[in-house]
Amino acid sequence: MDFFQSAVFRKRLTFAGLAALLTCTASAAHAAPPDQLKGKSIVINWSETRQQRDEKSDGTWTPVRSVSATHRLSIYVSTAGRVFTRQTNATSAGSGTTEQVAGEGGGSYPVRTPSFAGKTMTIVGEGRGGARRTVVNFDAGFTSCSARTATAFQEGKSAVSLSPITKRKVDVISVTAGGASCALQTGNVMGGPS
Repeated sequence: MDFFQSAVFRKRLTFAGLAALLTCTASAAHAAPPDQLKGKSIVINWSETRQQRDEKSDGTWTPVRSVSATHRLSIYVSTAGRVFTRQTNATSAGSGTTEQVAGEGGGSYPVRTPSFAGKTMTIVGEGRGGARRTVVNFDAGFTSCSARTATAFQEGKSAVSLSPITKRKVDVISVTAGGASCALQTGNVMGGPS
């Protein structure tokens, strides 16, 4: 089954399949970003509905509930070819942001690994029990982009990670992602130097 064949992935991906996905991404990650992306930013927005439970202050879990979330993933490719990412998640509980540099760990958050092949950039966010993959396709002149995102789980597992909003663990059982928008612009949307 193609990773993007369905918007919903619930415990369908075997551990071997997830490992193969991550291995393929890791081998492609050694490719340098194309020169046409250097000094540019890519901004991807999407919404999703999750079935999740939240860690309480005493370490126990809340009942599973439906959560609507919006996400913004900003990627900046420096003129030196380094890739910086910033993801902002927002729910009714508030919003929170995580920032990473390619090749460095994500700490308590899923590690986002970018890879490049021709006019395609793939970012895999690997966490405990699952992974999110975002694929960005650029036009021939690298002047516009389109994106799609989906989440897969290891078979029989849910995805546990630290919420950047509440700073507590969340246990995500399933994800239904909406359509994603993509914008490409010159300069660093994160406000740092180019």
